[in-house]
Amino acid sequence: MEEAERLCDRVALIDAGKVVAIDTPAGLAGRVEAGQRIHFRPSVPFDDALLAQLPEVTHVIRRGDVVVVTGNDNALNAVTSVLARHQIVAHQLRVDQASLEDAFLALTGKHSDSQ
Repeated sequence: MEEAERLCDRVALIDAGKVVAIDTPAGLAGRVEAGQRIHFRPSVPFDDALLAQLPEVTHVIRRGDVVVVTGNDNALNAVTSVLARHQIVAHQLRVDQASLEDAFLALTGKHSDSQ
């Protein structure tokens, strides 16, 4: 999937022998309601409710000392603004957008490696 995303101009997603979608990799990824996934290590502890209450945020989870926030396309701006107001630095900040893999999963309900 990663190679197709980097190298192909157009991609056809096929499920059980039927074409379920044809578009550019970015166009297919854009169909996914995944929004943004923001990963960071906070400089100080904070209550997850600080971010969970934002309308742009759908989920806040912790993986060890890493906070993972999922939200809409405005989530990054909302999260970083709240963190700055509370003087919390987001170390090792990374933002993930929906990928071709996410589009395949959303359109077929299957992981690409299960075929």
